[in-house]
Formats: sequence, structure tokens, C-alpha cells
Amino acid sequence: MGDMLIRGIDSELKRRLEESARLNKRSLSEEAVVLIQKGFSIQHASTEKAGDRLYSLVGNSNFTDDEIQEIARSRKEPDRRPPDFR
Repeated sequence: MGDMLIRGIDSELKRRLEESARLNKRSLSEEAVVLIQKGFSIQHASTEKAGDRLYSLVGNSNFTDDEIQEIARSRKEPDRRPPDFR
């Protein structure tokens, strides 16, 4: 594993990191790594479509060949508007 030095952290951010590390019973480094990983997960999740996420969890094993072809066709269709329940 590599090391990294982060410069320019303002005192409030450092205080919040220290508090979070204390509450989670982690070192500052461990807490920083966890928070960086969460940040990347959130960033990735916001750009990933729900269907793609579901497909990555389920994979091809639960679909027939016809279903997989239909899914591929539907990906080329424009997004539908959400239903209006008024």
C-alpha cells in the first residue's frame, strides 16, 4: 500500500475528520481512506443507471437469451417519462 500526504486542510475539516475517526474508532488515516472510498462510490453511483447496477449484481445467469436480447434492444430506446400519479 502506498502513502499520501494531504496538504492545505483547513482546521474545521481536520476537526471533523478527527471527530469522525474518534466516533468510528479509526485512525485519521483509516478514516480518510474510508471517506475517500465513500466519495468515489457516491460519485460512481450518481453516473450509473439503475438497470446497469442491477445487471452488474445479477449478471446473465438469471436471464434467458431472449431476455438479454430484449434488454439490449430496450437500452437503445429513449427514456420514458415517469408516471404521473395525480
